[in-house]
Amino acid sequence: MQNLIDAKLLLKVFGIIEQQGQAAITPVGNGFEFKGMQVATGFDGYDLYFFAAGMTLTLGFHQKYHLDATTEQQVDQFIQTLKKIAA
Repeated sequence: MQNLIDAKLLLKVFGIIEQQGQAAITPVGNGFEFKGMQVATGFDGYDLYFFAAGMTLTLGFHQKYHLDATTEQQVDQFIQTLKKIAA
């Protein structure tokens, strides 16, 4: 499952949400929200956090990510949200 989502897509979506989204308070602090997804950065700027569809994705150093989801449906919905924002 680690290669399910392209890190370039995540970075693109993060930039779109940061530019076009509204300021929001996320589970990890200040961030942005756009089209059902919230994003935030870690305190050191190395980690990016994505929140949508009831799950969390953390993109870390060297473009490795960790999914925190309980069902495959959450992951599928999360990926659809990514693609919708990137389009």
